[in-house]
Amino acid sequence: MKYSLPKKAGVRMIPVVDLGRCSRCEGCIEIAPEVFRYNKETGCIEVIDLSEYPVDKVDEAIKNCPEDCIFWDE
Repeated sequence: MKYSLPKKAGVRMIPVVDLGRCSRCEGCIEIAPEVFRYNKETGCIEVIDLSEYPVDKVDEAIKNCPEDCIFWDE
Protein backbone atom coordinates (compact mmCIF):
# COMPACT_ATOMS: atom_id res chain seq x y z
CA MET A 1 0.00 0.00 0.00
CA LYS A 2 1.39 3.38 -1.00
CA TYR A 3 1.34 6.07 1.70
CA SER A 4 2.02 9.64 0.81
CA LEU A 5 0.54 13.05 1.23
CA PRO A 6 -1.01 14.88 -1.67
CA LYS A 7 0.80 18.17 -2.04
CA LYS A 8 -0.55 21.48 -3.22
CA ALA A 9 2.36 23.86 -3.60
CA GLY A 10 4.05 22.26 -0.60
CA VAL A 11 0.91 22.30 1.58
CA ARG A 12 -0.10 19.10 3.40
CA MET A 13 -3.50 17.85 2.25
CA ILE A 14 -5.87 15.86 4.46
CA PRO A 15 -9.13 14.01 3.75
CA VAL A 16 -12.29 15.76 4.95
CA VAL A 17 -15.89 14.55 5.30
CA ASP A 18 -18.65 17.11 4.71
CA LEU A 19 -20.93 16.01 7.56
CA GLY A 20 -23.87 18.03 6.22
CA ARG A 21 -23.95 15.83 3.12
CA CYS A 22 -22.83 12.54 4.72
CA SER A 23 -25.52 9.83 4.96
CA ARG A 24 -23.36 7.79 7.38
CA CYS A 25 -23.43 4.75 5.08
CA GLU A 26 -19.97 3.79 6.42
CA GLY A 27 -18.69 2.90 2.95
CA CYS A 28 -15.56 4.95 3.60
CA ILE A 29 -14.91 2.90 6.73
CA GLU A 30 -15.22 -0.33 4.75
CA ILE A 31 -12.75 0.97 2.15
CA ALA A 32 -10.27 2.72 4.47
CA PRO A 33 -10.77 1.81 8.16
CA GLU A 34 -7.29 3.12 8.88
CA VAL A 35 -8.49 6.61 7.84
CA PHE A 36 -12.20 6.82 8.72
CA ARG A 37 -14.16 5.84 11.83
CA TYR A 38 -17.68 6.17 13.20
CA ASN A 39 -17.99 8.20 16.41
CA LYS A 40 -20.86 6.66 18.41
CA GLU A 41 -21.10 9.71 20.68
CA THR A 42 -21.63 12.22 17.87
CA GLY A 43 -23.16 9.85 15.31
CA CYS A 44 -20.71 11.13 12.69
CA ILE A 45 -17.97 9.78 10.47
CA GLU A 46 -14.54 11.13 11.46
CA VAL A 47 -11.15 11.28 9.79
CA ILE A 48 -8.46 9.77 12.01
CA ASP A 49 -5.56 12.17 12.59
CA LEU A 50 -2.56 10.57 10.86
CA SER A 51 0.83 11.88 9.84
CA GLU A 52 0.41 10.17 6.46
CA TYR A 53 -2.70 9.07 4.58
CA PRO A 54 -2.96 6.16 2.14
CA VAL A 55 -3.74 8.19 -0.98
CA ASP A 56 -5.03 5.22 -2.97
CA LYS A 57 -7.47 4.22 -0.21
CA VAL A 58 -8.73 7.77 0.36
CA ASP A 59 -9.14 8.30 -3.39
CA GLU A 60 -11.11 5.03 -3.56
CA ALA A 61 -13.37 6.23 -0.71
CA ILE A 62 -13.87 9.55 -2.52
CA LYS A 63 -14.72 7.75 -5.75
CA ASN A 64 -17.24 5.43 -4.09
CA CYS A 65 -18.95 7.87 -1.72
CA PRO A 66 -22.65 7.93 -2.69
CA GLU A 67 -23.09 11.45 -1.29
CA ASP A 68 -19.87 12.85 -2.82
CA CYS A 69 -18.96 14.30 0.57
CA ILE A 70 -15.29 13.27 0.95
CA PHE A 71 -12.54 15.46 -0.46
CA TRP A 72 -8.92 16.51 0.03
CA ASP A 73 -8.32 19.85 1.75
CA GLU A 74 -5.45 21.80 3.33
